[in-house]
Amino acid sequence: MKIAAANTVLPVTLADGYMVEAVLYAGDSLCLSSQVGCAMGCVFCASGRHGFYRNLSLDELYLQCHVVEEAGLAVKRITLSGIGEPLANFAPVRAFITENLSRGMAVSLTTTGYPLANFIECLHLPHNGLMLSLHSGTPGVHRTLLPHAPDYDRLWRSLADAWPKLSRGRRRRIGINYLLLAGVNDSEEEIGALAGRLAPFPEITLHLLACNDVEGSPCAGSARAHRDALYDFLVFRGINVRRANRWRQQQRGGCGTLFARRQEAGKVLQGEGVDEFHRGLLRNP
Repeated sequence: MKIAAANTVLPVTLADGYMVEAVLYAGDSLCLSSQVGCAMGCVFCASGRHGFYRNLSLDELYLQCHVVEEAGLAVKRITLSGIGEPLANFAPVRAFITENLSRGMAVSLTTTGYPLANFIECLHLPHNGLMLSLHSGTPGVHRTLLPHAPDYDRLWRSLADAWPKLSRGRRRRIGINYLLLAGVNDSEEEIGALAGRLAPFPEITLHLLACNDVEGSPCAGSARAHRDALYDFLVFRGINVRRANRWRQQQRGGCGTLFARRQEAGKVLQGEGVDEFHRGLLRNP
C-alpha cells in the first residue's frame, strides 16, 4: 500500500451508469460520497449543481472503498463528506458507521443537519467526528447559503438539548465547518454572531475553510489576510478555531469541488454551471 502525496480523486462508476467521486486526502484519509448528486442547494458547492438523482446503497458505499484499495492506496480513516447529504440517506450511512466500527475503522461525516431528527440521532452514534456545515453566524445568511438546511435556530436548540447527554469525548468530536466567502459571510459582525452562538459549547472546534475555485461558481473566497484577521478575532474571543489544512485547500478534491456525473454511450456528461436561482441568492443575500 502506498501513501498519496496529494489529493487523489477517484471517479467510481455505478451499475446504472452514474458516477460519483471519492477522494483520498491527507495521505491516507478517504472521503466518500453518500448520494448521486445532492438536493441541499448550497450555493457554493458543485456537488448539487445538477440536483439530486438517488441515494447510494450500503454496497455502493463499500464499492468506493474497494476502488481505492484496488488502486493500491492506504486508508486509515474514512469520512462521509463527499457528494450528497449523508443524513438524507440515513439507513445505509448508519449501517456503514456501525459496521466499520466493529472492524476497527471509525467513520466521520459532514452534514448540514438535514433532516433534523437524523442529526439528533447521529449525535449519539459511534462516529469518529460529526462536522456541521454551517457557514454562517445569522439565520438570514444561513438560509441564503444553505436554502434547504434545517432552520438555523432549531439546529442550535437541538444541539443545546443534546449537549448534557453527550460525554466530553463525544463533544470534542463535533465540529463546525465555515467556508469564508468574500462579501457574503466574512464580516466581523457575522463571525462575531457565530462566536456568541459557540460560547456555551467550548469543546466544539470551528474550522475556517478556504473557498476552492469551481468553474461557473459565483462564489469567491476571502483574501488570505482577511482570513487570518478573522482567525485572530476568534482566538481573542476564546473560540476553539482552526485554519484549513493544505489538503482541504488543494484544488482537486477540496471542499465543494466534487461532481456527480452520468456515463452514457461511453461519454461522461456534466452540467453547465450554477443556475440562475443560485446566482440570485448570492446577488440578494
